[in-house]
Amino acid sequence: MQRKILTVHAHPDDEVSRGGATIAHYTAQGVQAVLVTCTDGAAGEILNPDFGALPQGRTLAAQRAEELAASARALGYSTVHSLGFADSGFDGTAGGTDAFVKASTDAAAERLAALIEKEKPQVIVGYGTNHARDPHPDHIRANQVLTRCVELLGERDGSRVPDVFHVAFSRRRHRVLHEACGTAGVPSPYAPGLREPDTSFDDAEINTVISLSETAIERRLSALRCHKTQIAANSGWFALSASELYQAFPYDEYIRVAAPPGGRPCDDLFVASS
Repeated sequence: MQRKILTVHAHPDDEVSRGGATIAHYTAQGVQAVLVTCTDGAAGEILNPDFGALPQGRTLAAQRAEELAASARALGYSTVHSLGFADSGFDGTAGGTDAFVKASTDAAAERLAALIEKEKPQVIVGYGTNHARDPHPDHIRANQVLTRCVELLGERDGSRVPDVFHVAFSRRRHRVLHEACGTAGVPSPYAPGLREPDTSFDDAEINTVISLSETAIERRLSALRCHKTQIAANSGWFALSASELYQAFPYDEYIRVAAPPGGRPCDDLFVASS
């Protein structure tokens, strides 16, 4: 049976920063990956000062869709779906009537459920409930919609609900990568995160850790470079090479929803279907 993973992300570029190397890891093994992006990212800004202005007549939504497609190819996604909502913005006031935060939870969940029923993945990756470090309303909404979607799927046929994982971020990861930046003598983009309280991180909840190859990490960096409006080539997120990142922390971390209590962390998202 063809193994398939479906990921649910709020905006273009989230597919890279939240588990992008995991997708590269699995697609290199022949796993089929499907990306669902909830919003168009149009409420964002051009954060890369080297990008300049958009060409005349081109919208930010169109530009970010092009960047998303290139990023998805770099990671190995075979299919990209849009859930069809507008970016709500950092304060939740953008996007008009089509804003993701204004959508009915049930209506949005039904839309996502239809895609899941069509694609039939064994694994779904989405966002958890800890938004202390990243309280973007669309990220919070993505968790709410996925949670409701899984409930709807269970009501229809509980035996066919995919295994669900939430992307996690540990203080340990931030600390190790911050120290690696210090060793390499480059500015650390992880320093601000380390000033956050322990409750902002997921260390205690992490129960799944995926080991990554250097190649998977390099593909994640390549995908991040596709988002040219969002990140400059000299950004601190590129301060460490794939090799240095691999040597420091070659893992992605997850919380498996409804995992049996106790036991060692799992090392495979397909644990329930293997």
